Amino acid sequence: MTKDFLRVAALFVVCAMLACGFCACADKENKKVIGSVGEYEIPYEQLRFVTMTYKAELDARYGDGNAANGTIWDDAATAEQYRAELEELVWDTVRYNYSILQICANRNIGKEIFEGKEIATTVDEQIEALIAEYPSKKEYKADLEARYATEELFRFYFALDEMKYLLHASMKKDGAFLSDEQEFEEWLTSANSAYVQHFLLYHESDEEREDNYIILENARQKLISGELTLTQCINLANDDLYNVAPYYLMRNVHEDALVNAAVKLDVDEVSEIIEVEGALYVIVRMEETPIVGANGTIETPLSLQLTNLLSTYQWAIVGDAVKVTQEALVIELNDYGKSIDLVTMK
Repeated sequence: MTKDFLRVAALFVVCAMLACGFCACADKENKKVIGSVGEYEIPYEQLRFVTMTYKAELDARYGDGNAANGTIWDDAATAEQYRAELEELVWDTVRYNYSILQICANRNIGKEIFEGKEIATTVDEQIEALIAEYPSKKEYKADLEARYATEELFRFYFALDEMKYLLHASMKKDGAFLSDEQEFEEWLTSANSAYVQHFLLYHESDEEREDNYIILENARQKLISGELTLTQCINLANDDLYNVAPYYLMRNVHEDALVNAAVKLDVDEVSEIIEVEGALYVIVRMEETPIVGANGTIETPLSLQLTNLLSTYQWAIVGDAVKVTQEALVIELNDYGKSIDLVTMK
């Protein structure tokens, strides 16, 4: 035991001696530019953070969960098998980040604002609040390293969030979405929303889709006949473990196919099976039962949720605008960026 301890202690001393040089090299690598979008240069550290995050996520999804066997990226065959999925996820995310900056630039909210004093002050406050959540700054830095992150990276994402709010404000000023609650409520109740519950099954192949269709149709028929309750259907034939309470399906927020089907239903009526990409749904329209509020007023689910629904609707429209920009965005990689292999990235 004593010998093991001394060996570990000696190793720690050697590591400590090397730490400064290693960190300096890592920092130099992080600051390298891999490419650009408009007036913005993309540092290596952003690509590494996104890549390592998705590599861990894909390994958790497709690996065997046995750490002793390594990850899917340690084996050349499996690494190549999941290369395309990794590359798509990584570059879609990088394009999303810079599409926010690009659409802001198109609205004259450019780099001088992104890197300006006002946002920098807000970001400083957010970094200080983040550090305060840790027992020490040492543990904060260790957590950053474990996440393949840097403080500069966190600053980028905090500043990016501020740009999202500026984009929202700009679009609101231009009338890109409804902002008055009364007008929004009138819009919602004009066949643009429905109060529903659902159960659904996901599929990844045509064979799985056919099997799921039979399962859902069987549950649907038993629900209609009264043999099963909606709660039983949700428990027995449902892959969605989060949305199990009544909620509002809204146009501009949810899939048109779901909204179109839901608004045609009467209260307690069960929909046909509705297919959206990768999933089959059964929807039941629910009664919007009024309740007596604390001050004696009559409240409805809509009146209680209206403010949050309005915010969700607005941000969905902002997200759609960003998505349009993202799909057209071109990242100009430099020679260094083109040489990077995401699969072998450490």
